[in-house]
Amino acid sequence: MLDTNEIEQLQEEIKLLEEQLRDRKRELNQKRYAGLRAAMEARKDADQLLNEELRALGVRRINWQPLF
Repeated sequence: MLDTNEIEQLQEEIKLLEEQLRDRKRELNQKRYAGLRAAMEARKDADQLLNEELRALGVRRINWQPLF
C-alpha cells in the first residue's frame, strides 16, 4: 500500500504533468492558427492600403456588401 509521502509525491507529479499538458496544448493551438493569424493581419494591411488609395483618389466611401 502507498504511504502518505508517496501519495503526495504522485499528486505533485500529476500537477506538474497537467501544467505541462496545458502549456503544450496552448503552444499547439498557437502554432495551428499562426497561418490564419498571419493571413488576417495581411488582409487587414491590404484593406488599410486600399482605403488609403481610395482616399487619395477622392473616393469617400464604398459599401462592401457580399454578393450572397
